[in-house]
Amino acid sequence: MNIDFLSMLVIVPILASILLLLMTSRLNPEAREKFGAPTRMAALIISIGMFAVTTLMFLGQIGDAGWEDITFNNFEFQESYVWIEQLNIKWTVGVDGLSFPMVWLTTLLMPITIIATWNEKAGATYFPLMLMLGGALIGVFVALDMFMFYVFWELTLIPMFFMILKWGGKDRKYAAQKFFIYTFTASVIMLLGLLTMYFLMDAQTFSMQDMVVQAKGVNANDVWLGLEVQKVLFIMLMLGFLVKLPAAPFHTWLPDAHVQAPTGGSMMLAGVMLKMGAYGMFRLPISLFPHALEEFQFIIMMIGLVSLVWGAIVCLGQTNLKKMVAYSSVSHMGVILLGIASMQPLGWAAALFMMFAHGIISPMLFAVCGAFKHHYHSMEIGAMRGMAKHSPWLATSMMFGWMASLGLPLLAGFVAEFML
Repeated sequence: MNIDFLSMLVIVPILASILLLLMTSRLNPEAREKFGAPTRMAALIISIGMFAVTTLMFLGQIGDAGWEDITFNNFEFQESYVWIEQLNIKWTVGVDGLSFPMVWLTTLLMPITIIATWNEKAGATYFPLMLMLGGALIGVFVALDMFMFYVFWELTLIPMFFMILKWGGKDRKYAAQKFFIYTFTASVIMLLGLLTMYFLMDAQTFSMQDMVVQAKGVNANDVWLGLEVQKVLFIMLMLGFLVKLPAAPFHTWLPDAHVQAPTGGSMMLAGVMLKMGAYGMFRLPISLFPHALEEFQFIIMMIGLVSLVWGAIVCLGQTNLKKMVAYSSVSHMGVILLGIASMQPLGWAAALFMMFAHGIISPMLFAVCGAFKHHYHSMEIGAMRGMAKHSPWLATSMMFGWMASLGLPLLAGFVAEFML
């Protein structure tokens, strides 16, 4: 019997979250508060199971997969079912050297995030939303149909919006609205680009693989869809991904979202959600429109450079610990963008390394920020005075995280920056 593991990784957490939310919605406030412990335990068990399944899948295929190839040639665990026949929409999933590290990172962070926020009084709806977010993120990374890709892309906004809105800081409403407006507007622009591609296809389909086949099937001297059309579509898709990444000057929603979000929300936002932007760039505009990428290479490189330098400069001027981590993330996203714009295999490898490294470093720093606030009831750097004496493990963890963030040799952040 064949088991569709990838589909299960997407469907199970989303269905479990919906079921738990429906169960808690019928309870009175007092009973809902008591139901928080069972939902938290259920979320932890499901997330650990997802991590175990993903790890076993990786170990079983590590010798066979073409991890160095991100050009739609080597997909593992591919599944395809007709979803909406009238529009030629299929439930098609698969992983390759680009998507699998992101899937594994998502399933790794989910149980860690739940454990890190275990003692927070988050109620019975917080952890089901975490499950929904994890399932939607995996859906983005495994989708090989543009309709699927967009549905899960938008689905990630819902749990994160409510996590910020309900469990955020004192300015949570402003931060949640800004997060939603920025990312949703960018998503609509991206959707227009996807629909335009759908109607321009010879055989109208949302299949990413079919689009790549058509793009590669033109003569060497021709440009698929024409260069001007490629430029327009490239801009529409890149705008959506640049806002999600985010890159300067589209980054202003990120510091507010991080400062106001609960610890778990910040960990998932920095660890995985930001990588959706870079992943989308690799998966769609770079694979489909290489000629347009050549035309805009310098502009993208400048955006990456500005993000790198500006994020670092603003980070140095912060007194709020969470804002420091947020602006350092903008700087790291600039490194990813520079790697993408290099149009060289080594640069792309550097971008992929940074995506994964940042996905480990930033959640660690935000977990430390949450512990810091729990102990000192403040996010201001001035409150750190004497921390090494009173909380040596917390101080050590923070120092270790920042050393990895600056790219110290032998730590995660070094490899990507050295390769670039």
